[in-house]
Amino acid sequence: MLEWLEAHQLSCWIKSVIGIECPGCGMQRAVLLLIKGEFLASFRIYPGLFPLLLFFILAVLKICGMKKIQPGLLKIMGFVCLAIILISYLLKLTIVIN
Repeated sequence: MLEWLEAHQLSCWIKSVIGIECPGCGMQRAVLLLIKGEFLASFRIYPGLFPLLLFFILAVLKICGMKKIQPGLLKIMGFVCLAIILISYLLKLTIVIN
């Protein structure tokens, strides 16, 4: 099944139209590496994946009725995810340009 997923990854339409990677480029490869157990390689490709997974886990737990998860925590985690994704994207762009 993993081989099938690797062979059928979606292409980024932003990269095909504009020619520049979008902030989400690399997420599919990072998820596949994470499934394979290659955590460091997954982090190198897409650093925002781990906080994003934590955010989704907390959101699902909150939706399922876990009262201990405060809405403020979800907001903070959302902003942390956004910041990590944007910072890593800007660093990726500057490395590609230079």
